[in-house]
Amino acid sequence: MERAMTEIQKAVSKVLTNHYWLPTLDINTCYSRRHDDTDGDFGGNIFVTFSKDGDAWIRVDTSGVLRFRTGDGGGQSLKTRAALLILAEAIRQDNIEHPQRRA
Repeated sequence: MERAMTEIQKAVSKVLTNHYWLPTLDINTCYSRRHDDTDGDFGGNIFVTFSKDGDAWIRVDTSGVLRFRTGDGGGQSLKTRAALLILAEAIRQDNIEHPQRRA
């Protein structure tokens, strides 16, 4: 298990430190996903778009929090949850390397 975690950490580091484009994504296409705890309400979406200059645009359509559950917790968006895990690690590393002033 420890070796597997080391391999995952290496892969995440590689993803976060290399600049690349995924050929399966289209410029100016809005990719969206509804969170897992909708309770019949179709609100609570996350939207991601990349502009032609490569900038990422994120919008969250909700008045509350979005929850992306694990598979054991009934999650329907396991890949989205995994990507958010990597996003959190990227934010953690950016905060260490380039701290921002707090308001």
